[in-house]
Amino acid sequence: MRAPLHLTLALALGLAAVAPQAASAQGHPQTRQGFWFNGGLGYGSLGCQDCGSREGSLSGGLAIGGTLSQKLLLGVGTNGWTKSEDGATLTVGTLTALMRFYPSATGGFFLLGGVGLGQVHAEVSGFGSGSETGVGALLGLGYDFRVGNNVSLTPFWNGFAMSSSETDANVGQLGLGVTVH
Repeated sequence: MRAPLHLTLALALGLAAVAPQAASAQGHPQTRQGFWFNGGLGYGSLGCQDCGSREGSLSGGLAIGGTLSQKLLLGVGTNGWTKSEDGATLTVGTLTALMRFYPSATGGFFLLGGVGLGQVHAEVSGFGSGSETGVGALLGLGYDFRVGNNVSLTPFWNGFAMSSSETDANVGQLGLGVTVH
């Protein structure tokens, strides 16, 4: 449980230390305009209020939206986590309206937040399946490293969660995405 948290903190501190040098060394300026798209994959750590421990597995997300200014992007996104083991599959996901905020109009560092719907889906081979839908939320951060005029490699950390009257789930994501501006 502590290893993913330490890895996340180390990545965030590393990005903060490297970001100013990377921005000045980039041959492609950080311009944002029009529509944007992001897709990413990585590791996710799932937990819940009454869980005894966290579970790790594949996690990812997709988002699309429009640019309001060099500092503010709005859009819609989905984030998910899934794990299959011994004939059982558990999936947690969110669909949120989101805001991507860049503190510097010329920098690549951003903060991400969103609210919407969340769902937990469980399926056991031979027994059936069930789902719970409720409120979903997302908080995250990342950095766009420009590799082309309109393309960035984007390491990110996201935390997303869902809560309903019957259950809850939360996921910490660490991964790498591609952003097209």
